[in-house]
Amino acid sequence: MRIDLNLKTPETSDPAQTAKSGAGVGSGMGSVRQADDTTVLSPDQSRVRALAAQLNGLPEIRQEKVAALGRAVQSGIYQIKPQDTADALLSQLQARSAA
Repeated sequence: MRIDLNLKTPETSDPAQTAKSGAGVGSGMGSVRQADDTTVLSPDQSRVRALAAQLNGLPEIRQEKVAALGRAVQSGIYQIKPQDTADALLSQLQARSAA
């Protein structure tokens, strides 16, 4: 949601005077006309929707990358250091326990 801080709003009366006159919210006496709420949507909303649609169209698992990495591991080209694997596992465990 985007809030326009430059939007001019009608000035409200002094709360002390409203309480003295007996008119106000919750007093049960008289009716106070409140300004209608308005919503101004950002012009970027359509761009966000378009990007979300693109993202939803992408596969969750990129099969071509998975296949390429699988071939590299099987052929012995892709070498993983045990320390890197341990660090990644610990990071995942810490992230899950923090959530």
